[in-house]
Amino acid sequence: MTNKPSKSICLFDIPSNQKAIGQENFLNAFEKILNHGGYAQGPECAELDTKLASYSGTKHCATCSSGTDALILALMAWEVKAGDAVFVPSFTFVATAEAVAFLGATPVFVDSNTETWNMDVADLKKAIAEVKAQGKLTPKAIISVDIFGNPANYSEIHAVAKENNMKYLSDAAQSYGAVYEGKKVGHSTLADMTATSFYPTKPLGCYGDGGAVFCNTDEELALVKSCRVHGSSTEDKYDNVRLGLTARMDSFQAAVVMQKLTVFDDELKNREKIGKYYSANLDSSFKTQKVLNNCVSAYAIYTILADNKAELQDWLKECGIPFANFYPRPVHTQTAYKSYNTRSLPVCESMASKVLSLPMHPYLTTEEQDYIISCLNSFAQKTKAA
Repeated sequence: MTNKPSKSICLFDIPSNQKAIGQENFLNAFEKILNHGGYAQGPECAELDTKLASYSGTKHCATCSSGTDALILALMAWEVKAGDAVFVPSFTFVATAEAVAFLGATPVFVDSNTETWNMDVADLKKAIAEVKAQGKLTPKAIISVDIFGNPANYSEIHAVAKENNMKYLSDAAQSYGAVYEGKKVGHSTLADMTATSFYPTKPLGCYGDGGAVFCNTDEELALVKSCRVHGSSTEDKYDNVRLGLTARMDSFQAAVVMQKLTVFDDELKNREKIGKYYSANLDSSFKTQKVLNNCVSAYAIYTILADNKAELQDWLKECGIPFANFYPRPVHTQTAYKSYNTRSLPVCESMASKVLSLPMHPYLTTEEQDYIISCLNSFAQKTKAA
């Protein structure tokens, strides 16, 4: 095996990002906020809205308090409610289905594609047909997830949504900065609305919780903004005309995201280089995620499928390599969501038993990556020889 690096390997590495930007830049931005006193949804948030909308190629962006709230706000704007069916993948973080259930609607779980690990379009069509045949729920919306930063099959899913007179929401919590057929995730033509997260470990992260909704019409923007502040009216803030949340982004988090935007494109290039290097050099016994043609993953999390997962985890511990399990239980198998579990989802259940996430961040050195790869490949060879 390759020699072990002298310093500890990080699963994520936020301090190196802060160092690359320069701590003084953050402090200067924070000082401005302390001076003007607009701490919640202050001028930094409005500035960030403009920058993110421009970066993504969409008409509007509305920052908010988290990626989960971004999903809820989008669904609220579409008046998703009890009796509605919203089709979601099960192999993802719980927030995707949680946003649906929170509004009283029914999450209908869809299986994963065996290659991309995103929502399987064939199973999506099957699930919609099943709901229509049962006649108990109204098919209202589809939420796809760009799992691990890898863009879903936007064009095919959007076509399915249009064919069935449904809305299409992209959960891009892990994929901000990714590219689908030449267009950045969040682009106005890819989905009806897009939600993203700025949680610290995301490709574009803040130093707490934060998120954003990307939308294409003035009406949707007005609804999202109203729902973001208790359902308030634009004419009278003390007249709440609909149900809403308190889901404002704070100015400090917006300032952090704007600082991180200054190095974001360089970091995305590094993530892509590191992700492709893993895929090209890992032993073929480890299944890796396929990125669709003409697409670029944001490589938020680099994940493999390993048949001998428990033994591999022990091996990585011996080697001093950190790892994580994203995600060991599909949402439809979790306690709070079992009542919605009416469909067979064999692909995502199989994947969940094998997933193992490796160190991935823009500051991972070639020395560190070569060591990780050599340890994994040594394990693979040892397993084959046994």
